[in-house]
Amino acid sequence: MNSVMKVVMRLLREVPFTSQIPGGALALLSVAALLFGATSANAACGLPGTGLKSPIGFPMSAHAENDQGDASASGASIVGLWHVVYTAGGSVFNESLDQWHSDGTEFENAWLPPDSGNICFGVWKEIAPRTVRLHHVGWTFTPGSVPPTASGTFTLDETNTVSLDGKTYTGTFTFKTFDITGAPTGVEVTGTMAATRITVD
Repeated sequence: MNSVMKVVMRLLREVPFTSQIPGGALALLSVAALLFGATSANAACGLPGTGLKSPIGFPMSAHAENDQGDASASGASIVGLWHVVYTAGGSVFNESLDQWHSDGTEFENAWLPPDSGNICFGVWKEIAPRTVRLHHVGWTFTPGSVPPTASGTFTLDETNTVSLDGKTYTGTFTFKTFDITGAPTGVEVTGTMAATRITVD
């Protein structure tokens, strides 16, 4: 059990603490316990998904020398469609299909059930050659609510560097959750990501 999980579980067990916080914040702490309780827990756009033991394989990933994309050292760009694997604490944290647009916006479809909020958005800017910073936002939902009820928001901040051939990128991320009022819940996860460009051929 990692240290974050231990803290979350301790907070949930302390009755005086839990009796003084709003139900939405308590729900988010419960979600955090789910996120960190399994070695393959997922989180990004909404609630945790099914939990993956290894990343999914995608066809048309950029492997061949003749793949499309910004492949020159001077023109390598993050613009395009990517298969992204997030890792935290040595385990797969989440997985997504991530679309980066030339206008500085970004769209992500996470490996989560659609009713948990698997679609989310971001804005990005280049901060150095082939390196970008992303600020990504989305909703969180109360576990088991029917219909799904938003319980707060999350942010995902990344710094990514595209490889010289434009076929992959790597980076770091910080994931945080907030209650429905916008107050931080104390849940924070840091990790790394590795992405492979998805191509037409």
